[in-house]
Amino acid sequence: MFSGKAHRRQDIERITTAMTTSATSQPWARFYNPRAAALASPDPMPLSVLLDRAASTFGARPCSSFAEESFSYAEVAAFVEDLAAGFAAAGIGAGDRVGFLAPAHPSFTVFTFALWHVGAIGVGLNPLYSVRRLIDQANDAGLKAIFTLDDAALLGKAAQIRRASAVKPTLIATSARSGDPHAPASVGNGEGTLTTAAIMAGAGRVARATVDPLTQPAVLQYTGGTTGAPKAAVLTHANLSVNVVQMHSWFPELRPGAESVLAAAPVTHVSGVGPIQNFMVNIAGEMAWMPRFDADAALDTIEQRRITLLLAPPTMFTALLHAAETRGKFDWSSLRNAQCGAAPVSAELKKRFRDATGLTITTLYGMTETSPAAIYSSPIPHHERATGIPLPFTEVEVRSTSDPSIRMATGEPGEICIRGPQVMPHYWQRPDATAQAFVDGFFRSGDIGTMDADGAVTVFDRLKDVIIASGYNVYPADVESAVLKHPAVREAAVIGVPCAYRGETVKAIVSLRDAAGLTIENLRLFLADLLSPMEIPKLLEIVDEIPRNENLKISRLALREREARRREG
Repeated sequence: MFSGKAHRRQDIERITTAMTTSATSQPWARFYNPRAAALASPDPMPLSVLLDRAASTFGARPCSSFAEESFSYAEVAAFVEDLAAGFAAAGIGAGDRVGFLAPAHPSFTVFTFALWHVGAIGVGLNPLYSVRRLIDQANDAGLKAIFTLDDAALLGKAAQIRRASAVKPTLIATSARSGDPHAPASVGNGEGTLTTAAIMAGAGRVARATVDPLTQPAVLQYTGGTTGAPKAAVLTHANLSVNVVQMHSWFPELRPGAESVLAAAPVTHVSGVGPIQNFMVNIAGEMAWMPRFDADAALDTIEQRRITLLLAPPTMFTALLHAAETRGKFDWSSLRNAQCGAAPVSAELKKRFRDATGLTITTLYGMTETSPAAIYSSPIPHHERATGIPLPFTEVEVRSTSDPSIRMATGEPGEICIRGPQVMPHYWQRPDATAQAFVDGFFRSGDIGTMDADGAVTVFDRLKDVIIASGYNVYPADVESAVLKHPAVREAAVIGVPCAYRGETVKAIVSLRDAAGLTIENLRLFLADLLSPMEIPKLLEIVDEIPRNENLKISRLALREREARRREG
């Protein structure tokens, strides 16, 4: 159902090979804390086990808090049982793909664990993406249903996806104002739209599906843009459950049943699934949900809920620090752990946060295809400038960019390649992309970096032209395609430029048609219906001719080098 026999055999071989690699056999392992160093080979398991254990041991502990609501692990486990029965009543079962179209919201946890209860597969649908992109993803995944909130904008977008999809998915909506799936939801006369309360009514109970964690997909996470075929990483129950154990080993100070996190990151991104939700459920932690990030409101939540853990992209850390400085005084004392990923973390941001809170930010490196955690920053002082060291049971090699079969010498730059039980087995229905993505069982990250004699990895550039703005991947070709639709634009190129707040920001370099004029304000207004907010350029440069390479193609590399020279000057 999920892949052919050859795929299943390769999936099992990749994961089991990685898990039999000793966590202490690599040079970087001598820098592990005692918990990470002692970690036994992780046992792949169905993700439902995470919630079972939390509800059994810490049933009275808060699981989800949202506005004035708070639900315990026992209550959330009961919600999951009810919604799983509702999904079965709506015809959703083993192997079906169901999209989640919503921001960070407590319903996400009930949704994912209910899907996993019936053996179905979650598909993240970022509500900020264009309808065209979401339609492509829905068709590629063959969605049986789309789960969303009873918000007018979300319902409208879900309806557009349904109308344009080859297979008309059922729309299921839950209340945007509550984390209880039994709460009434208002869907108006939405065609093909059910509510969670309706599908659960009289549904009873449904037996839990049998799951082989090594081969059963838990989620499909899309990683590509709209100019080519959609590309989704298949993340199995084993990928995600083992990655939880790897992540937890890095933080022995975190106490089961005693932690809380500000859950504001997008749940349609792999970071929302793994490092926030699954990580916290594994330690029976509380998730304080924030559908729309606001720095002042986030500070209030940190104080009121006594948040102990922050996991966010650099932009959120920057905004929180600025809001706290504006207040003049803020109590950071509840925080015990800070993790930052999705984009490079500057030394200045680390210092500002340490000065304000006394905490050192742990920087995280990974990607959708690695579930996502692969490399975490090391506590060793002379590793401070490095990105980090591989997590237990994770191998990293630096390979030649011209011939990936060749391993580079210590300190020599090349492509970062990763092998581990958290690495996806394959892309969804894309054997061509899968073949290109692996070499000798190692996943090719597309990032350029080095490894020193200690095994510390430093990532410093990308083979791909992906721009990472506020933790989101922005694909220049997608933006260029939209910019070229403007009647004044003759040619266009898009690059990322350094930004203290976003990490990178999107810059468009264009040449214009004769006698045409263009401003950044006009361009942004024109692109509002074509691109998501994070893709729309913040900067515009108008030139007579855009640089080209020897093949007469527009050269983004030349533009980036020119931008770097200007900034140095």
